[in-house]
Amino acid sequence: KVLYIGENRNRSYISKEVATEMANSLPGCPIVGYYREDKQDFGDHGDQVIFDGDGIHFNCLTKPYGFVAPDAKVWFQKFQDTDDFGNTVEREYLMTEGFLWTGQYPEAQRIIDNGNNQSMELDEKILNAYWTKDNKGKPKFFIINEAIFSKLCILGQDNEPCFEGANITAPKLEFSLEEG
Repeated sequence: KVLYIGENRNRSYISKEVATEMANSLPGCPIVGYYREDKQDFGDHGDQVIFDGDGIHFNCLTKPYGFVAPDAKVWFQKFQDTDDFGNTVEREYLMTEGFLWTGQYPEAQRIIDNGNNQSMELDEKILNAYWTKDNKGKPKFFIINEAIFSKLCILGQDNEPCFEGANITAPKLEFSLEEG
């Protein structure tokens, strides 16, 4: 579950039309994470700020754990979610398939076994968006008109995704035996 359509709790808004265009950038997208040995789980987006004698530096602690294949299935699907107030709401999610390198990175197996939260990251150079204002002139919603995914980020269970139900889970396989 990558993102859902409409308003979200970080006060951004993505229409289905924009999400459909954004979906074109999912194939080939890396799936990254910042694994925390101390928690035996993934952390946040892995941004580190360093203050030293040379000033302020930024370091990204994530590494690639997988990818969305060039021929991956991408679709929209409705789910029942619980909002921040405990209400059940139906949300339409942009979905995709991805591969995780569990053989190379055994810590990624926990995603297959338990699932993990997920957050998307957008390419800031391609982002076309603006803030709407409320009647007092304060920012209300960040309307995204165009964007491409730069990566999908595995989040730990202690890190709430912006899109409440966004996660990475193993596929649910169903088999049937047909007689005949």
